Amino acid sequence: MDRQHIYVVSGGSGETAHRMVEAALTQFSVGESSALVRRFQNVRTHEDLDKVLGMAADKRAVIVHTTVSRQMRDYLDKRCAELRLTQVDLFGNLLDTLALYLRERPEERPGSFHAVGDKYFRRIDAIEFALKFDDGIDMGGLVEADIVLVGISRTSKTPLSMYLAMEGFKVLNVPLVPGVDLPPELAQIPQGRVVGLTIQPDRLQEIRAYRLKRLGATGTADSYSDMGRILEELAYADDVFRRHRRWPVLDVTGRSIEETAGLVLDRVFGKERAI
Repeated sequence: MDRQHIYVVSGGSGETAHRMVEAALTQFSVGESSALVRRFQNVRTHEDLDKVLGMAADKRAVIVHTTVSRQMRDYLDKRCAELRLTQVDLFGNLLDTLALYLRERPEERPGSFHAVGDKYFRRIDAIEFALKFDDGIDMGGLVEADIVLVGISRTSKTPLSMYLAMEGFKVLNVPLVPGVDLPPELAQIPQGRVVGLTIQPDRLQEIRAYRLKRLGATGTADSYSDMGRILEELAYADDVFRRHRRWPVLDVTGRSIEETAGLVLDRVFGKERAI
């Protein structure tokens, strides 16, 4: 089967439109194999546009664009009609609607969508990363991780990972369990990325008891909230942290996820990256 052509046209990098097209193609069983996506960047004059549209006419390509200039959009619309090319304007209707609602003309700066699109896709990638590498499921993401959280059960590793992912950071968390060795891969990454998490025993017992109650767990599961076991786990964690002095250790007791996340970023990246 001949491949269909999709031309992505932008006055900037075209990255946002390109990713949107690729995301849309995943909804078609033959999308990636039958469609050839080609990106044209920095198309800002009629001459530039005519060259692209001439090539598109030869291939009968679909034009997908993020042209922010009203004058360029009108020209593109007219030329596509003349050449009988199908075109999809990703931002034109949105810009016109917002201009009416806000009673303000858009600045029409090419490339300004790129930063917004990058931030969105970074966030999506980070969330997928946090889910994939949650609670030590897979150590394969250690090299790629921006931050690695280490702590015993119920020290807020997962909710903290997800919160930081929403800020665009790839976070992997590693559970500390007495009698279970740390993954050797942990020693092979920059130690400044690793943050230890601890908590006061009384508060941890409350959290675990509430967790068991919600799950309806009984019998042997009660040992999960037993103070003796909690003290043993915290002592083991303290020993691990003493052996890894380059890891900053944060006590999450009484702290909100937002506050703890800010402290994590402060320790790993410095105050300029704190939330």
